[in-house]
Amino acid sequence: MATPSSPLIILLLLVSIFASHYSDAYPLSTHKKWIIDDATGQRAKLACGNWAGHLKPMIPEGLDRRPLKEIVGELVELKFNCVRLTYAIYMWTRYGNGNVNATFASLDAPKVVEGIAKHNPSVLAKTHIQVFEDVVHELGAQNVKVLLDNHVSEPKWCCNDDDENGFFHDRHFDPKEWVHGLTLAAKHSSGNHAVVAMSLRNELHGPRQNLRDWYMYMSEGALAIHKENPNVLVVISGLNYDTEFQFLKSKSLTIDLGKKMVYETHLYSWSGIGTLKLKGIWTKQPLNRICANNIRGIDQRAGFLTTGENARPLIFTEFGFNEEGTSVEDNRFLTCLQTYLVGRDMDWGLWAFHSSYYVKHDQVQVDETFGVIDETWHHLRDPNFTAKFQLLQRKNHEPTSKAPLVNILYYPLSGQCVQVNDKNELELGSCENKNRWVHGGKGTQILLDGTKKCLTAAGEGHPVVVSDDCHSKNSSWKSESLSKLHLATVDQHGKQLCLEKDSNSSSIVTSKCICINDDSLCLDDPRSQWFQPVPTNV
Repeated sequence: MATPSSPLIILLLLVSIFASHYSDAYPLSTHKKWIIDDATGQRAKLACGNWAGHLKPMIPEGLDRRPLKEIVGELVELKFNCVRLTYAIYMWTRYGNGNVNATFASLDAPKVVEGIAKHNPSVLAKTHIQVFEDVVHELGAQNVKVLLDNHVSEPKWCCNDDDENGFFHDRHFDPKEWVHGLTLAAKHSSGNHAVVAMSLRNELHGPRQNLRDWYMYMSEGALAIHKENPNVLVVISGLNYDTEFQFLKSKSLTIDLGKKMVYETHLYSWSGIGTLKLKGIWTKQPLNRICANNIRGIDQRAGFLTTGENARPLIFTEFGFNEEGTSVEDNRFLTCLQTYLVGRDMDWGLWAFHSSYYVKHDQVQVDETFGVIDETWHHLRDPNFTAKFQLLQRKNHEPTSKAPLVNILYYPLSGQCVQVNDKNELELGSCENKNRWVHGGKGTQILLDGTKKCLTAAGEGHPVVVSDDCHSKNSSWKSESLSKLHLATVDQHGKQLCLEKDSNSSSIVTSKCICINDDSLCLDDPRSQWFQPVPTNV
């Protein structure tokens, strides 16, 4: 028997060490409210796009529009590092061996079949599960993490209160079959490191909801996943379309998943919380009040999970807006929600990445106006998307960092951040700029980090500058209005002024404050004056 050479011995040793480390290591785990990459010990922030695969065809959308590799490449180019990939339980328990071509034949969708044959011809001869395998493999090959989401049991559009898919013991929600489906999905993904998380169920809803069944079956489903695949995070959803967890304040969910338990919550402009469910609320009441109530409601119903000694990660796995920009309610809702997600540096999932459906409500090739890319699957539906989401996709807090916390000054209406130009004036630009700010609190200076210069108002309508004049009244700033999103000072005559983006340029000026008092008759849009100090140590 020949003796291995020294280089070969070293190579074998390295392979052995690598294999032993990663065979037992969990790709992601939890530490307090953060999701951690065990390989590095640092935080892994999930910025996910939702990609639907739970409707009647039971394969991820868009394979009739572009080659799979290009679709995933589009995700990567748009800086999503994660996909929430939705599936139906019946795909595993009833249609596991079902053929994709046969399914489309039953759906009478020849245009879809023609598109798949052109762009991804191998798909038609495969089973639905095999196509999911291919998609997950390609996501992993391009370094995109996967959160497998059990969206429904019966393959269909989700959700409404009478869809018979909403809660345990509904017609299409048999707990035993559900646990069996979760088990099969967990077992199937156990060898694939691209799959870093699995959810229990999307948006529990309907008249059968009760806490006894929630505690019992959530525990059973979570343990079933963890037993088959202890590497994945287990994502637990709440009640009432995943807006409510407040019942956990009096009775926690006590199951042993190690450092693998995370929670998820959802919100849209129309779903709301409490009184915010009123139709058109985002245009019928003062926006500062509605935004403040919205954020307070999120914290009361779900955000509290990220606080205290037993803090857990909370992923905002679904929110969305009409990407065509035609909904005033959606636009206002989104700007408000962005301040919550950025302020708490949350992990999230946007509905949706995909831009169309093969079949939805028995209609073929249906457009998704909430889709990031347009109906061609080649262009952004909202041309400002990249700028709007840049700070949401950035990791702003690293729990292992010893760097001091300073602030990025964020302008949520456009998604841009404040920077200082060569005239020492403030303007909006990329959030990758290195300007950071230190604010001591109400009525104090906002200092440019690393200098003795401060933010100073030059008068109504004039550009704001950084100057050495840091002891005058117009260099003292405080957060105003119920939303706390207005930064206000006073001029030399004592008139209150707020930061505002100039309507004709990227410059930042001071102007008369818009609706900072809680006046029910003040319905003007104040978002041009919303500026948010976002703490960062990255």
